[in-house]
Amino acid sequence: MNVDTDLIAQLQQHKDRIRNVCVLAHVDHGKTTISDHLIASNGLIHPKLAGELRYMDSKEEEQARGITMKSSSISLLFVPGAATRPEGPRSVSAEEKLASGVLINLIDSPGHVDFCSEVSTAARLSDGAFVVVDAVEGVCIQTHAVLRQAWEEKVSMTLIINKIDRLILKLRLMPLEAYERLVSIVAHVNMIVSSFRSEKFISEADSVLAYEDAKAAGGAAEQEDGGGGPEGEDEAAMEEEGPVEQDGEDLFSPAKGNVAFASAHDGWAFRLSQFAEMYATKMGCKASSLEKALWGEYTLQPKTRRIVRIKASLRGRVNPLFVSLALDPIWKAYTACDPGEDHVAILGRVIQGLGLQGIPERALSTPDARSALRSVLRVWLPLSEAVLGMAKECLPSPPQAAPERVSRLLPSRKDALKGFEETPQLAKALIKVEIAIATCDASEKAPTVVYISKMVAVPASALPRFPGEPGPVDPKEENFLAFGRVFSGIIRQGQAVHVLPSTYNPADPTTSECVPATASALYLMMGRGLERLPYVPAGNILAISGLDHAILKSATVSSTPLCRPIAPLLFQTAAIVRVAVEPAHPGDMPALAEGLRLLHRADPLVQVSVQDNGEHVLAAAGEVHLETCVKDLRERFAKVEMIVSAPLVAFRETIVEPQEEEEMVTSNVGGSGGGSGGGTAAKLGSVVEVTTPSGACTIRVRASPLPAAMASILDQNADNLKAAFASNTASGGNEGGQGEGSSRSAAEDLEMLGKRLQNIAIEHPRNSALLQQVLKRVWLVGPKRCGPNFLLASLEGSTGIGTLPSLWDIPLQNVIKLSKQQRDQGRAPSTASLLAAAGSSSAGGDLTTNAQYIQYIHVPVQLGNAEISRRLGLVNIDATSSSAAAAAAVVAEQEAIDLATRLSNLSFVNDTTAPSTARATDSSSPLTETARYVHHSIESGVASGFELATAAGPLCDEPMWGLTFQIEARLNINPAVVQNGNSDSYGVDNTSETKRSSNIEVLQLLEDVYGPFSGQITSTARQAVRRSVLETGPRLAEAAFLCEITTSSEGLSAVYAVLGRRRSRVLREEMREGSDLFTIHAYLPAEASFGFADELRRRSSGAASASLMLSHWERLGIDPFFVPLTDEEREEFGEEGQGVGAPNLAKRLIDAVRKRKGLAVEQKVVEFATKQRTLARKV
Repeated sequence: MNVDTDLIAQLQQHKDRIRNVCVLAHVDHGKTTISDHLIASNGLIHPKLAGELRYMDSKEEEQARGITMKSSSISLLFVPGAATRPEGPRSVSAEEKLASGVLINLIDSPGHVDFCSEVSTAARLSDGAFVVVDAVEGVCIQTHAVLRQAWEEKVSMTLIINKIDRLILKLRLMPLEAYERLVSIVAHVNMIVSSFRSEKFISEADSVLAYEDAKAAGGAAEQEDGGGGPEGEDEAAMEEEGPVEQDGEDLFSPAKGNVAFASAHDGWAFRLSQFAEMYATKMGCKASSLEKALWGEYTLQPKTRRIVRIKASLRGRVNPLFVSLALDPIWKAYTACDPGEDHVAILGRVIQGLGLQGIPERALSTPDARSALRSVLRVWLPLSEAVLGMAKECLPSPPQAAPERVSRLLPSRKDALKGFEETPQLAKALIKVEIAIATCDASEKAPTVVYISKMVAVPASALPRFPGEPGPVDPKEENFLAFGRVFSGIIRQGQAVHVLPSTYNPADPTTSECVPATASALYLMMGRGLERLPYVPAGNILAISGLDHAILKSATVSSTPLCRPIAPLLFQTAAIVRVAVEPAHPGDMPALAEGLRLLHRADPLVQVSVQDNGEHVLAAAGEVHLETCVKDLRERFAKVEMIVSAPLVAFRETIVEPQEEEEMVTSNVGGSGGGSGGGTAAKLGSVVEVTTPSGACTIRVRASPLPAAMASILDQNADNLKAAFASNTASGGNEGGQGEGSSRSAAEDLEMLGKRLQNIAIEHPRNSALLQQVLKRVWLVGPKRCGPNFLLASLEGSTGIGTLPSLWDIPLQNVIKLSKQQRDQGRAPSTASLLAAAGSSSAGGDLTTNAQYIQYIHVPVQLGNAEISRRLGLVNIDATSSSAAAAAAVVAEQEAIDLATRLSNLSFVNDTTAPSTARATDSSSPLTETARYVHHSIESGVASGFELATAAGPLCDEPMWGLTFQIEARLNINPAVVQNGNSDSYGVDNTSETKRSSNIEVLQLLEDVYGPFSGQITSTARQAVRRSVLETGPRLAEAAFLCEITTSSEGLSAVYAVLGRRRSRVLREEMREGSDLFTIHAYLPAEASFGFADELRRRSSGAASASLMLSHWERLGIDPFFVPLTDEEREEFGEEGQGVGAPNLAKRLIDAVRKRKGLAVEQKVVEFATKQRTLARKV
């Protein structure tokens, strides 16, 4: 059945007959082979080349590796029943194609975990998905990820269980055994989707392991069987009683028609409806009723010819209908491939029994039995009919999917406007766009909205041209096409459009993010080729040229600037593998920089950055992704010789958790993990005190660890936290007048996040009450205002935070005070220096000696407010405020007035004759203005210092992870200065400005010497935060991959040997039923993951293969500063504290990062290598 571009262009007008479908699966589960068969049904490739040509894999690297790396689209035509006609699909007329044809926009996506960003781009543009699962391997690690991606994008899903032929020919399973395996696969996939519904799992790594736990728990208890029943009921007819569904909430069920069973290698597939229609007439029942009974514990009674349930006592001995009516005929056909069998005679009986036509004699007489079998099965059960028919019946058209997906695509108006006022004109325009997207409006008057999911690099010579258009100047030049989908309206060639990034705010009059552009050409993507189109209506997928100057990776293209941008893509992994690149010849640096810019645009996930030292760093998702990026950079984009560094692994800095500290012997014998005090303070961490250079303000900080589960949740919800902070700092508008958006607002997402955090705090075995109090006082998160670290708001006076005592109540002997020399310390000190610092004191203006300390009058300063806690729904929001931003402003103003009141009382402490009215403060008094300035300087400086410190920790300048910081500040005022300044500062004849200046002089901020007071606070807070981490048991945190290894029994020992050398932690090992294959799950450190797959294949002689998925961050349980001091410790732990002959792993990793960043390391270096050292020897 051949299809031309004109016919596709006509079908694009019929929205109800369009299906936008992506193919999702784990690597090597058969996505591209299935796509080849669907393409062959349209006559684009020969059916015999399906599965071998890999038509959708157009890159040379994809063909060489045998895996898909880039998502690509193709438009196909499906006419129901055409593939099963005796005269063949070529008999379909053009009129019939136009009248009953369905346009399938198919997007093939990668299955390798390193290219999951391409899965995100495919899912965003689709309304439905084919989820492919290998019948032998079952649900694998990437299957979880693609199911999550489709669920998050609200994409309808169907299931294809592929490689049924391997159950027959490789595993040699009987039909009943194969049925049980298929049932378990369907149940497994349903369990995963059910976990998404209930939000039971917080990460993909958890859900990967959950099924085996559930299966083990289910096998421990004997399940009561619900079938059977009285014999009289068993005799009832199928039409009367009907089947009882096992689980009404299951998404996938063959009885619903959304599950297909296939063998893409042999080119056949079927659904239950095909066999129901085949047997309904013979059995004298309705096809719809028989279809429901074909899946489940139902069988046919030979005597009465009625369908009944299988009794519990007979299960395993009586074949269900699915086995006897569907699997048995297929198994009999495959007996033609058995050695010694006459395949011509066997297949001849199959053809005669089924009444098949159109199979040539030469196809059966071939000596290759498998080839002859394929010819029969492809005519009997054509794959395209089952799969595309399932897409037509079970997946929605664009108008059907739009109302469900609009809540995911468009953020609510409240979130999109970020606090700006919504005018009536703007509200009307936004509602119009929203309605157009929700109805998939393709009329002329509808606003044009196109979402671009990625930019595709295409050689200029590959772009088709209309007659008369000039050719490219450089045929090898890379042109970028915007790959996207029209969600409303019609886009035409040459149309002027507005490009809107995801951060665009249509209510902000000062924004410059809206970029005008012109859609110079529109293309229909046909796999490896492109076809020109004059216009494309809503509901279709296309490529646009002319937008490369306005779009970096993804964006919204609209005909009006009064449009909310479509939500950005969600990626299931992060770019954590980095390398530094530089040209082999310095003169090629401009070409390399341009090549990196093009690569950054071409790949949705790759990140390119320039370090402070001018080093260009390329970040990718994994090792394979990195190799592909480097190859593209060298051969396509930069086209210069490059020097690529060894992989740069990302780390995080944290502190030891209390239970880890108790379990680890090294911490007990001499680490820096304990505080210098006792009691509650020691359990919560050491307190560090730092004073500003001017001596006007002293800050105390204490660091404590967050549970790993809580930090992981914060990592996964970084986008929500970032949106909350952006909303908090946006321009103060009236939120009350905004209309409700159609989507689940970001506030609801944050409340769900807050509930998760609260549940973890409640269930924590040790510090439940403490964690609950911490969650109620979260002021900021960092770094970048969205990280997994908390900064707590302080309370007035010394009341503390619930069960957290005030830092000013800690005895002085338990407080570590930093001198000026210690503040500027750039290198993480050794254990000896840490212990020395704990008891050191300094002189001068540092206020560290007790004698000087008590000479000053101390005024506490309240810092921050629990804004993040409010947004997480952990504390009640003040109902009197119209917005959270307004509430924060009111709190800050009240804190400034309270500080002014304290200063007023302090100023007249020695002046009892002053009138009481002079001590009164209001919002306009000079003292209040001074207090407002001081309070804002301290608060903003502490926030900035927290941000800087958490972005670069003290160990190796890596971001901090899983920490809570309690910070308190107070002003230090010299009584002598206050007494001398009373008459001058508060005289009745002074002007307001003079009074304000005098107040600042009384506070002795010394801004003319040490710079702005806020800058002093920033540097002081940063030093205090970093030092508090050093004083509370610093630890390194590293990324961990969840590794799923499949191996035969011969390669099992080699697998464990490789895992042991790479510091892996094996979670479980299981043997797959009916085979000699083992599946091993383990956690593999990212630092040890490079070359893992290659070594695994080499050591196991190809018997083992592995898949990696980023799982979580994990604290490395080794003290980097531990030094054995006694002979017993040296004997037990070695000279470096990690076993005899083994270096300290944490210290080795830290030093490697510090060397790479140019930071100082404690390493002995030979100063004069050529100078001989002689020692005097006296006899």
